[in-house]
Amino acid sequence: MDDSQNSADLIHMASDAEPNLLLSTQANIKYRPMPDPLSVYVPLNSLTEETVDSIVSTVSTVPQSDKTEWSFSRRTLLAFLLAIHNKLSRIEQNDSTMKLDRQIVEYASKVRQWLVHKNHSGNIIKELDWTELRETYDKMAKETDDGNAKYFGVKNAEPYFELTIERVHPDINQSREYMTRFRSHGWEPNELKIYWNLQQLENLCPKDETQIKQVDKRNEEKIDVNNETKLEEKCELNRTQEDFKNLNIQSKTNEESKDEAKFEIEKEVNDPVRDEVKDQSSEENNREKDKTNEEVENENLLLEHDPSDADAAEALRQYPVSKRNNAGKITYINQGIEKAVFDIPENAQIIVLNFANERVAGGGYCRHAWAQEEIILYNSDGYRSLLDLKYGRMSGGYAIPEYGLAYVRDIRFFDDKTGKDRKADMLVSACYCLTRSLQLYANPTSEDEWKTKTLAKFQAFMAAAIANTKGDGSNTYLLLGPIGTGAFGNDVIEIGNVFRKVLTSKLMGSHRPISKVFENIWFVSTDKWKNDEFEKIMRTSDINDI
Repeated sequence: MDDSQNSADLIHMASDAEPNLLLSTQANIKYRPMPDPLSVYVPLNSLTEETVDSIVSTVSTVPQSDKTEWSFSRRTLLAFLLAIHNKLSRIEQNDSTMKLDRQIVEYASKVRQWLVHKNHSGNIIKELDWTELRETYDKMAKETDDGNAKYFGVKNAEPYFELTIERVHPDINQSREYMTRFRSHGWEPNELKIYWNLQQLENLCPKDETQIKQVDKRNEEKIDVNNETKLEEKCELNRTQEDFKNLNIQSKTNEESKDEAKFEIEKEVNDPVRDEVKDQSSEENNREKDKTNEEVENENLLLEHDPSDADAAEALRQYPVSKRNNAGKITYINQGIEKAVFDIPENAQIIVLNFANERVAGGGYCRHAWAQEEIILYNSDGYRSLLDLKYGRMSGGYAIPEYGLAYVRDIRFFDDKTGKDRKADMLVSACYCLTRSLQLYANPTSEDEWKTKTLAKFQAFMAAAIANTKGDGSNTYLLLGPIGTGAFGNDVIEIGNVFRKVLTSKLMGSHRPISKVFENIWFVSTDKWKNDEFEKIMRTSDINDI
């Protein structure tokens, strides 16, 4: 059977066991229906001028090549841009049926001013034509030639076709077995997070922990956030969790399903913060069923954070960053990431930095490329999480935000030799590609611009690790490494300098260098010389004097 026939045989039907899932009979792949791309959550109070400029300029740029766009990345960003416009329009057209806070209205007006075309100097060229943009999106939404599908000869690619491609390398088949064993139903929505920038993460902190800045720091403007208009934290957590509390662990009849059930039970037992958030919403779930669509949409306008971040917001309240004071011990590990995770104590939380591709889920995974991201995915069930991002949160496309990242809870690494497995969270972040390879975002045009924008990327993934730390960080291992210094062509020393600047800075309301939020930080690399360079760089700065 050829690949095109394999894809054509994908028949989607409701799963009897899980009515909210669709089922591919060809490969027994269960997945959730794709949501409306324009219904994506918009973190309005976290948008900055740089973030808006990044989206507008990328959407407006003609692709570098006439080759098929590999994962509809520009379409994904255009959908988010239209979602911003829709949210702003609802605020602007409010007829007083909703009690909108003055700061929300004022900030919406400021975001609206940023939605323009600019030249390379940052000067405004013209306003955005929303009718034209919507027509462009509708046209792009009809396109079906996914680049990966085309590469493998798959026609009319259906969701998750990547898991049905035949004649792949044994490493890929091995990882498919891992996915089937523990993640045949995929990831829960609250285990997949998207952060557009550092501001979105800092806004998760309690208001008395960090000053909330609603505009770009470079403009040196501040919005005064006053406590009397703040939605109460506990009510917010109740309201935003209604979609994420239905972990229905039933008795299983086959061995693979037993493994999955065991995994879900472990997850519930080992995450008391998430359990507390779930318990708070039981009564709200029943009342939510009686709400109209308009009422739900109106409430969404007022959400302070993405529903998937209810656990992070609660953790930051219980364990304020300003009170976290750990060793921040930096260790240099000269081996592969897939091996390093098994050297960490079994009861510790692990957070791994994935040196990701910004426009293709898993990079060259399907072609058996051999970079750090692919090695993580061959040795874990993590590829399914990226596909769940693509076909779930991103509605069939894939684009890692230029100044942000995706965050995945609880992938599992496997060691076939010992039969052991280890859970780890995954930071999905991408550096600029300085080679001639195709890329989604425009490269910086100067060294200073590269430093500024790369620092923004690093601050975001560090903040994401902080926000999603379990407990106070004393039992957390953060695994970093020389991201972007391989095929992407970034200079090792310059990347090391950015790491030093981030680790010695204060983020998320911290009173100490941010490295002190974690007990252990490992730089993991198979290239010893890169770790040697990093170690020299880290020793050039007294962390307590920064």
